[in-house]
Formats: sequence, C-alpha cells, structure tokens
Amino acid sequence: MSAPRPAVEEDEHRWIEAVEWHTVRCGGKGLAPVQRTAWQLWWADPDNRRIYAACARLHVHAQLLDSAGPLAGMTSARQNDRLAGGRERAPRRILIGGAVLALLIGWVMLAGPPAWRARAPRHQQAEPATAGTVYRTRSGQMRRIVLSDGSTVILGAETALRVSLTPQRRAVSLERGEAWFRVVHRRHWPFVVAAGGGTITDLGTAFVVDRESGRVEVTVTQGRVEVALAKSSAVLQWKRLELVPIRLHRGERFSYGRNADRVVRAVSPRIALAWTRGELAFTDERLRDVVANIDRYAQRPIEVSPAAGKLRLTTLVMSQRISAWLDGLSRVLPVTVKHGDAAICIQLRAPQATRRNNRCRGR
Repeated sequence: MSAPRPAVEEDEHRWIEAVEWHTVRCGGKGLAPVQRTAWQLWWADPDNRRIYAACARLHVHAQLLDSAGPLAGMTSARQNDRLAGGRERAPRRILIGGAVLALLIGWVMLAGPPAWRARAPRHQQAEPATAGTVYRTRSGQMRRIVLSDGSTVILGAETALRVSLTPQRRAVSLERGEAWFRVVHRRHWPFVVAAGGGTITDLGTAFVVDRESGRVEVTVTQGRVEVALAKSSAVLQWKRLELVPIRLHRGERFSYGRNADRVVRAVSPRIALAWTRGELAFTDERLRDVVANIDRYAQRPIEVSPAAGKLRLTTLVMSQRISAWLDGLSRVLPVTVKHGDAAICIQLRAPQATRRNNRCRGR
C-alpha cells in the first residue's frame, strides 16, 4: 500500500480543524479571547478558508435534509412529490453532504474534543494562563497544571515556569527545575519552551525539560520536538547566530549547556517519566548530577564534594525514601555520608582524595 500523499494528509488535518471551528462558532456561546486570536490566525490561511466554506455548505445541506423529515427516506417518489407539493426531491448532493458531515463530526469526536474545550478532572480544574503567569513549586512538591489552551504540565520540585499566551505563539520559559509538557498541537499557534541557551518547539508531542546548574536536558516521550540552540559570534559578541535545529523523536534525549556533550541518546520514555511517579531514575550518571536532582525532594540540603561528585552510578531513588538511599550509598560507592547541622555532606572515602578537593560547600 502506498503512503498517502502529503497534500491529502494536509487537507485531512484542515477538515478536522474546520469541523472543530464550525462546531465552536455555531455553539451560540461565542469565542473566548484566546479562541478569537487562534481563529484569526487559522482563518488567515486561504486553504483553511476554502475548506471551512465547504464544511459550512455541508452543514447547510444536512439541515435541509433534516427538515425533510423521516418520510423523505421512506416514501416512494410519488408520495414525496405529493407531500412536497410537486417540488423536486432533495438533490443527491444533500444526502452525500449530510453523510460526509456526519462522518467528519464522528471522526473529530473519536479524535477527542477540541483543544479549547478540553477540561481537567473535577478535582484539578484548569488554571488560566495569562501573559507572564508564573508557576512555582517548593522543595519536595509536585504540581499539575492544565493551561487554558488544553495543554498539561507537570512540575517537579523546586521548579519555576513562566507562561505567556499571545496571538503569535504560546511562549513558555523554564527558569529552573523540571517539567513534563503534554501539548495540544496547533500548527498555526506554536508552543515554544525556552530553557538556557535554547528553545524547544512542539511538533505534536509530549516531552520533558530538565534545567539544572546551567545544563538543559530534553527528552521526548511521545511524538517529536525541534531543539534550536543559539551561539554568540566570536567576532561580534552582540550577535546571536542560530544553529541548525535538531529534531528529536520519541525515546530520544539531548543535552546542551554546561558540561553537555550535545549527543542524541536513546532512553526509555517510562524511565524519563519516572519522577512523575515519585521515582528518580539515573543511568550511568555522575554523583553530583544525581545529588542535584534528588536535592529538590530532600527534607534537608544534600551536598557532594568535587572529588566524590565525579563518581558515576546507576540507581533508582524513591522521592519519599531519600534517607534510606543515603544510608545505603556507602555500600555501593567509596564515599562517606555525614549528617551535619546545616546539610548532609557526601565525601570521597578514598585516601588519595585531597582535603581541599573533598570538602562540601557548607563545610
């Protein structure tokens, strides 16, 4: 079987969007401000206007067919002529139009409700995101947010997220911490996350962005995203040079920023989302990066010396059982864990470690 042509796929998407818009605009409640801006952007495309007009005509044909009553499909041609006072029977295109419209509406209903009608569960109603809205979490806290466009965001501990919805795009800035985005994709209303020296653009997807200590890690759990990095010119320090965007697909991870190798790696989406279930999973990570992540969920600050921070390990930490993990750490790594008054310090136990290189910041 040959693959569908791109033009056909594009028209299918336009038909779905046209039915959604027609349903909302004919609902009688009017459009919300965010919907109006999205509608204006969508309507600016001539191909969208063409298909929307065809959708509206099919709707009119379906109404005409419905007004003929049940006898229109059950009586003979002679009875139809008598009941209609000699008028011609409904054109065949009316029947076809009603059937096509019913099929399209059924298609949209199976695909899910329009993004702007998506609602959170009763115990977690949507929180409206206006220009410059900032969401924060404390140490050990997680938070689920449903944005007004229908997208869902789960914030990890000690996270700060700024959201701004404009007619041009949905702009999000991850100032610190970790967040999982499940985006309602709109081609003409891009969803862009800025973190560190790069941006992550939704291409119909769900993804995790982790920003910690100058390093940003992007993991795609569904669909795909586009990561674009900016680099300052060595000649003109004030000029920003855009690098070639990198496309990531489901099960791929990419890191940039401080100490990042900028290599696309394979990762299990289930492991990437473990933190949303209270499980912090790490595979061949440096101890300093592991500690930086679990410190968000610890009741007391955790520090690691530079010497000990270079050690690598694979481990699973339950966010509610960090103390038990610390107690068993010295059995798998050559370290000592000291519980001080201000913080917990992890130091290298090996004799070759120098005193200066084996101190925690608080000591």
